[in-house]
Amino acid sequence: MNRLERAIQHLHENDMGCALVSKPENIYYLTGFFPHASSLLILDSEPVLLITKMDSTRDITSAVDYEVVKDFKDRLKAIKEKKIGVEKGRLTLSFWEKHLRGKELLDLGFLEEMRAVKDRGEIKEITKAVEVTEECLGGVSLRGTEKDAALTIEVCLRKAADSAFEPIVAGGKNSAVPHHRPTDGEIAGPVIVDLGARVNHYCADMTRTFLLDTEEAVERYRIVLEAQEAGIRQARDGNEIRAVDRAVREVLAEYGYLDDFLHSSGHGVGLEVHEAPTLNSEAEGSFKKGMVVSVEPGIYRDFGIRMEDMVLVGKRPKLLTSFKR
Repeated sequence: MNRLERAIQHLHENDMGCALVSKPENIYYLTGFFPHASSLLILDSEPVLLITKMDSTRDITSAVDYEVVKDFKDRLKAIKEKKIGVEKGRLTLSFWEKHLRGKELLDLGFLEEMRAVKDRGEIKEITKAVEVTEECLGGVSLRGTEKDAALTIEVCLRKAADSAFEPIVAGGKNSAVPHHRPTDGEIAGPVIVDLGARVNHYCADMTRTFLLDTEEAVERYRIVLEAQEAGIRQARDGNEIRAVDRAVREVLAEYGYLDDFLHSSGHGVGLEVHEAPTLNSEAEGSFKKGMVVSVEPGIYRDFGIRMEDMVLVGKRPKLLTSFKR
């Protein structure tokens, strides 16, 4: 059973008459076509992809029939089903007011669950993205400004593939800000570098910390690495997803740094750089073979230390990233 058939089966099992899919990553996952402009996949027993003229001049390969439309109004007006699946995270109030009043809306959360488990083809593309990411990190100079280093990374990523997100280069006190934006300031140690390539729509995400210029920085680095390794060991088929976060936090708590860990312990990586599952204390369910996740503990007190690697879930965790830690 292919992805499209599985998705339609989910609709029937959840008593949905049809579904409206507008998230580009979900459309690509189900049809093989990644829209550049507003598009809508009407998912039912005879699915159809609605695209606008903005995409009509491209070479279009799709697993479903497609139509070029001016807007979605007429097609949506023709839907008679009362129970409709939607991506609640994307549905806007204006869209609901225009097209879906009087309908019972059900969340298409199963699409994110389907995407969380990667097949061989997806793992191959993610592995390519990792290779590009590591090559670009290996070529960056940490002399000059944060912006200089970030630009070097961005150029390298875009020459080889694409950038999954804006690279983070954060030195000195800036490294204590998890999502710091590079500045014109000279790089000072320690410096966090967070980057990821995108290859054929699939992402990588990796972080390293360099220029450990004090004994305190070296010690925190050792603690973060210990926490990360403890978390990685938990990313195995059948284990609780929350076990990764629990293991990471137990190590940080042991050394008195739990309050200085400001984000989740990791996340899924695939068509989006942040996708299901989220590795935190509230995560539900168990790991499944084929999931790809990042594990990224950090300590942020005066300065920051963060380590992030990508892991393929199986009987045993397999590191996809290999850049020296």
